[in-house]
Amino acid sequence: MNKILAICTSPDKGGLELYFVKLVNHYHVKYRNITAVCRDNASITGLINTNTLNIKKINFINIFYFVNKIRKYINKEKINIIHVSWTKDLLFAVLIKLCCKTNTRIIYYRQMKLTRNKKDIYHRFIYNNIDIIIVITKNLLSECVKYLPVKTNKIIELPYGILKSETNQEFTKEDFFKELNFDLSTFTIGVFSRIEEQKGQHLVIEAIKLLHENEIQLIIVGHSMDANYKSYLTSMVNKYNLKNKIKFIPFVNQPMQIMKLLDLIILPTFEETFGLVVAEAMLMGVPVIGSNKGGVPEIIKDNKTGLLFESKNYHSLKEKISLMIKSKDLRKNLANNGKIFANREYDYQKHFSSLDKIMDHKL
Repeated sequence: MNKILAICTSPDKGGLELYFVKLVNHYHVKYRNITAVCRDNASITGLINTNTLNIKKINFINIFYFVNKIRKYINKEKINIIHVSWTKDLLFAVLIKLCCKTNTRIIYYRQMKLTRNKKDIYHRFIYNNIDIIIVITKNLLSECVKYLPVKTNKIIELPYGILKSETNQEFTKEDFFKELNFDLSTFTIGVFSRIEEQKGQHLVIEAIKLLHENEIQLIIVGHSMDANYKSYLTSMVNKYNLKNKIKFIPFVNQPMQIMKLLDLIILPTFEETFGLVVAEAMLMGVPVIGSNKGGVPEIIKDNKTGLLFESKNYHSLKEKISLMIKSKDLRKNLANNGKIFANREYDYQKHFSSLDKIMDHKL
């Protein structure tokens, strides 16, 4: 059986980091064959159930100290796979691999888009020492082929596996809306993502302003990554007199529990590599709107599993929201199609079964 060391020293708590938590906890429960390496004060550390090696933030001064520490652990435990989730951990992982006595392979799960060539000497050194690159979308696979110094047979597409949120009977729409001081009968939209400009929360606020705002409620769920942008959003809400209609909610561990209570989920990001929020909403039977860039069109087939709007264009978004509000039949049809699609494409067990085969070289 493979023994895995999974590295993610990111301090954040977004989709990439939460996938890492899911990966580690899955292999811990099923095989007891994984150890996690995280930053000691990272948000995700407390969510991991398995043995964890906590380290400080890596820099040029301490990197070889931690390389040696992890090398000793790998040699002792006879670990044969290093799994990397965060791009900034690649150098760290490669140095560990080169210092190990064991025949250790690096599997890199690439989840972020590529925008430029990485074929210089440094990146050739990094990617020559990576054994397999896994990507989450066809769009990202084509970017890797174009920009990375690797052979195409080393790149494998593996869509996310999404674990459905179990229904919490104690978490009701009535109680949740009462807490927000929202009206139960008003059309309610949700946006779930980190609060930063490229995530496009302002586009939704602008679109709502163009519509009949009294007929719409909006919740914006996510951790604030940019205080200035959060202040800008708050000022928009105040300027447009929408304080009673738009509420901000901090990061939640089970967003799907909230999604199921809403009428529509919007992913307004300028360009999302995948669009996990969209797939999660589909699984909960909620209609979706997303921007027409990046990997989102691989999930949202326009007018079939959801609606696409022109990226960065709140006038286009406004038109799509209006269509959703006006037609209950459209919402029902898109939600049904989306649920069927997401259940087929993002099956949790199928994802990890495929990952097992990749690790075992059975593909």
